[in-house]
Amino acid sequence: MKKELNIFLSAVMFLTRLPVSRFVKYDPEHLSQSTCYFPLVGACVGSVGAGVLAIAAQVSSPILAVLISMATTILLTGAFHEDGLADSADGFGGGYTKERTLEIMKDSRIGTYGAIALWLFLTAKLLVLTEIFKQEDSLVLSTLVVAHLLGRYSSLPLIYALNYARSESTSSKPFAQKASLKRLVFASLYTVLLCALLLEEGSLVAIGVCLLGTLLAGRFFLKRIGGITGDALGAANQLVELAIYLTIYVVSVAA
Repeated sequence: MKKELNIFLSAVMFLTRLPVSRFVKYDPEHLSQSTCYFPLVGACVGSVGAGVLAIAAQVSSPILAVLISMATTILLTGAFHEDGLADSADGFGGGYTKERTLEIMKDSRIGTYGAIALWLFLTAKLLVLTEIFKQEDSLVLSTLVVAHLLGRYSSLPLIYALNYARSESTSSKPFAQKASLKRLVFASLYTVLLCALLLEEGSLVAIGVCLLGTLLAGRFFLKRIGGITGDALGAANQLVELAIYLTIYVVSVAA
């Protein structure tokens, strides 16, 4: 139990800015195993965002409440996945070979493609979530949790199925090691359960969109760079999260 708690807190430490490092005994093996808790950490981040949205909506307009909620989740995660999206957009947009793409992605400076990708994704999230809020305020709260849950889940099958794209040793990249099938199944089971509890009938559509988005992202990464990087996982996370928002909005309008 103590070991498993350390593994879970390793995931929290890696994915958020929450001050849990003092309680974590660092172990590269535990860090690698912690991927199975990525979706759960995502659900926690989404829950905080939903709570802030519910409170902010009492004293502000829907669009401002959504903006405050988004800012909260970004601060909570240190813009971790957004940074991966920006770096990936710069790399895939400006690189024509695997080597050049990976070189650009490794550069911490943001370029035109990255800036445009961030603006488009953040604006789209703001507008779509606001529209869902107007349709049904309770639906937007569950949607936030599910989108963050499934966004983080997308990393698991990509880590399991694809190799790390860079040539350096995986000993310094714990997540480049293969995730075990047992932990992938465990994460998949509780992810499906949480989706079903939060979205009920809409959960099957959301899960299907997540799997399709993850598959397409994986095929693209494999074709362009021969595998995954941390930035690529962050980009997939953001793609799936936005796809869930768009899907729930379309379903809510059609209902």
